[in-house]
Amino acid sequence: MSRSRSAFFSLALVFIFLTALPCTLAAAEKSYTLAIVPNLPAVTLHKNWTPIAEYLSRELGVKVQLKLYDKITTFLEETKAGNADFMYAAPNMFYLAYQKQKYIPLVRGSNMLRGQVFVRKDSPFTKVKDLEGKTIAIVGPKNVCSVITRHALLSGQNIDFNVSYGGSTINVAKSVLVGKADAGATLDSSMMEDAPEMQREFRVLMQTDKIAPHPFSAHPRIPKQVRDAVTTALLNLDKSEQGRKMLETAKLAKPVKADYKRDYSFFADVNFDRLDRQQPK
Repeated sequence: MSRSRSAFFSLALVFIFLTALPCTLAAAEKSYTLAIVPNLPAVTLHKNWTPIAEYLSRELGVKVQLKLYDKITTFLEETKAGNADFMYAAPNMFYLAYQKQKYIPLVRGSNMLRGQVFVRKDSPFTKVKDLEGKTIAIVGPKNVCSVITRHALLSGQNIDFNVSYGGSTINVAKSVLVGKADAGATLDSSMMEDAPEMQREFRVLMQTDKIAPHPFSAHPRIPKQVRDAVTTALLNLDKSEQGRKMLETAKLAKPVKADYKRDYSFFADVNFDRLDRQQPK
């Protein structure tokens, strides 16, 4: 009788263990997706962001899985649908996702962004109003430099103009240099980084107000405890040389806590529909 009772309890323990095992495995396999805006080739973004994804995975005790895209339109569709748990996006793209999903900005870099409109030094155009009806080269329709400079021109300066897409800062600069476009619009920091030698060939006609850079944000379904842990982990990276290099590579240098109202509510005044209706010449 004693042996039977012992065997019964042993079998019961085995049954309880096997029943609980799937739950344990499910908890161990918990993962979050991190969507990265495709502003560089996917292979470059994978190299730049893998160290941060692995670091966050260790800090959170869960898997943080990179989600990369080959098109900005796909990235926007995914984030506006709320398919990403975490997201790193240009300010204007973050705002579009915020409108639909109320993503919460957690951390951003300290280097502010500012757009500029420039012409060749020998250009006859001396003020922004001279660009009425002219062609301005921009990187692309969704890039933050394009959005903030066109918004400033259309609303602040109240001029109409044509656009042409260069695809990159250096191509925009070349278009202006060879006369394919009357003016160009880029971020001032991008020009310094990508085409420093060309800067001496241009005159800046207008600069926009500075805006906060790309935020690292979280979908509101992510528990606050997890969001706070991610914020702390990213801020802590700035405390070591290796961590600072990781942040600089991912364009999150000198991270600070982000705030929607302070940093990104500016985009509520941007007429995105009007910008979308602008077709390249």
